[in-house]
Amino acid sequence: MSRTAQPPRFVVCEDGAEYIERFRRFLGGSFAFVPARDLGGALEAIEAAGRGAGAAVDGLLLDLDFRRTPPGRLVDESGRALAGAPLDEGGRRRLTESQGIFILRALRARGIGLPAVLFADLADAEQAGFLERTLAPLVVASSRTGLGEVAALLGRLASRAT
Repeated sequence: MSRTAQPPRFVVCEDGAEYIERFRRFLGGSFAFVPARDLGGALEAIEAAGRGAGAAVDGLLLDLDFRRTPPGRLVDESGRALAGAPLDEGGRRRLTESQGIFILRALRARGIGLPAVLFADLADAEQAGFLERTLAPLVVASSRTGLGEVAALLGRLASRAT
């Protein structure tokens, strides 16, 4: 099957399965979704897609909060894995509540410039704008964004990736 015949492929990075199950169920006819649970999983999914014939990744979809992720699989602000590093409750909360940002920063630092969507309910529009500028190409979208809007957004991202 040629690349043009395959649906656009997105890596969904989240600590659960809510996004990927919802997207596969309702948008799976138009898009393909690959799960990733953390930075390592995202890197593996991107690299595996790059090795497959015509299976490139068109974009990244990231949750913001990774509260269910074991401490050893979290990364800090610089993208370093915290395996074996002790974390107090406040430090863990700070890392988990922004993990999607830290994962995207680590991917960008590794030269991965795929279009991305960060699903985050940020109260501060300036913060969203800052993230979109510094981690471009990025769109910050509410976790409550409707499926029709998500489908349109993914279509736009896929067209930018090709």
